[in-house]
Amino acid sequence: MGYNIGMKETAVTTESLLEIMNHQLEVIDTKDSVIEQKDKIIADLKQKLDYMLHQRYASSSEKFPSNQPSLFEEDSDIEIEEESQTETLTYTRKKRGNKSTPPESLPRVRVEHDISDEEKICECGCGLKRIKEIHSEQYDVVPAEFRVIDNVRFIYVCSCNCGSKPITSPLTPQVLPKTQVTPSFLATIAVEKFEDAMPLDRQVKKYKKRFGVEFTSTTFSNWMIKTSELRLKPLIEKLSVIQMNSGYTCR
Repeated sequence: MGYNIGMKETAVTTESLLEIMNHQLEVIDTKDSVIEQKDKIIADLKQKLDYMLHQRYASSSEKFPSNQPSLFEEDSDIEIEEESQTETLTYTRKKRGNKSTPPESLPRVRVEHDISDEEKICECGCGLKRIKEIHSEQYDVVPAEFRVIDNVRFIYVCSCNCGSKPITSPLTPQVLPKTQVTPSFLATIAVEKFEDAMPLDRQVKKYKKRFGVEFTSTTFSNWMIKTSELRLKPLIEKLSVIQMNSGYTCR
């Protein structure tokens, strides 16, 4: 059995194609005209923006005189409102020679600059009396001084030779017993390493070069480790217990 299905075909003529092409050309011409108009507006705005930036930020010698007519006073579809506000820049200039006051926590060393005894006699023959002091402070740094602490202990025996046991005076408590380092030297090594970021080997070289004292980085390292284990670790543990019992942290 055969079936004939009829299909309706739309006839396309030359006239219809020409009409479609003409319509498309008109649309393209319209868009080209709009684009050209927008390009003109953009160029005009760019020129005005450049002029305004030049007027605001150029040096005074490069600015145009106020009585000179603007080159961009032509009418445009888009109006730009120029800011009439005047921007005022304020700043504080440091006075030259303004000296800062040294902190009160720094120790003071009084150095007196006095006149001689002969100059303290007035022309009339009477003595001069001091009425005022003028102070002028200067910053000063005492250079590092490497020294040796000689711990001297004494042994006492009975003067009657009764045979009693001799008595030796004890040492004061040491941070690191049986070592040749004082608490001040330990603190200096720790500060230079952990605060000033100076490695131990550089510290060893510094003390050898400046003071002629020879150490090894291993010795410095052992001193830091022993100080941490004997002195800092118990302190940290004690502070941890106090903090946990204070109620400000979760257990």
